[in-house]
Amino acid sequence: MPMARTLLTMLSAILAACESPPTPFGAAPGQVPVPFATEMSMPGGSEYGITFGPGATEAFFTWQGGGRRGRPQIFVSRFHEGRWSRGEPAPFSTGWEESPFLTPDGRRLLFASRRDIPGWESSRGNNNLWVVEREADGAWGQPQPLEGDVNRPRGDEDDSPPHSEGGPVLLASGELLYWTTESNEWGSDLYVAESVDGRFVNPRPLLLNSSGSESSPAVSPDGRTLVFQAFRESTAIGEQDLYLAERTEYGWSAPRLLPEPVNSAANDGYPSFSPDGRYFFFASDRDSPGGSWSIYYVESSVLGTGAGS
Repeated sequence: MPMARTLLTMLSAILAACESPPTPFGAAPGQVPVPFATEMSMPGGSEYGITFGPGATEAFFTWQGGGRRGRPQIFVSRFHEGRWSRGEPAPFSTGWEESPFLTPDGRRLLFASRRDIPGWESSRGNNNLWVVEREADGAWGQPQPLEGDVNRPRGDEDDSPPHSEGGPVLLASGELLYWTTESNEWGSDLYVAESVDGRFVNPRPLLLNSSGSESSPAVSPDGRTLVFQAFRESTAIGEQDLYLAERTEYGWSAPRLLPEPVNSAANDGYPSFSPDGRYFFFASDRDSPGGSWSIYYVESSVLGTGAGS
């Protein structure tokens, strides 16, 4: 009996050693979206717009308390000892900020903010694009507005949201993808700007824009898939829906509405990808229509492209 118990103990230890350690993305979600890392959530608010650092051991996302008119702020969570930590405010986020995008090397984070831009009278009610860089010791520096022709001041005669910019995404080519609004009468559109000597210039709308409203772009790590949220057509599945376009030799293809179960009868938006492109993330209020957003994820293969390969 002692020998049998010893062998059983050794076998159990061997089997335990063979088990895969916990990963930042848990068990594979499969083809049906499921809530992501609920342990990082804070009660009483919406969570959306997640982005990951190298190795997916750090995640930044937007948390908005006080309902949809509350003040959004960028939070951070870290993967340690097999689980994500409870989100906490990022050290550089002190005001109305959202839509973080972390570069693949983890050194720069772009985001939208209503903080005042130096030299402007006020940025009240007007989102602009900012960047913060990680210093040599790992700490974050002071945020700076993006240089160039992307940010535009709000005039005294303007009612919000004209001249607001959000959803920044840096492409591998160095171009900046984002959304902006031109007037109160029209919805937002997706724009792209070139990078020249550290400045983003020649901003222009994408051809796939419609008379509706397009925002919150996300591009797969391989650069071949663009997903965004939109109000585009009366026959859509829900309120805000997710659309997909693919890169062709002539530019982006005509967008197609993603089917259920990615889109739902509720609001779905704020897409992003895991660093390896295997998982697709988005926010939805499907569990509380008209209420709080939560972050969901699913295998990227459900998108019907090569994004997750």
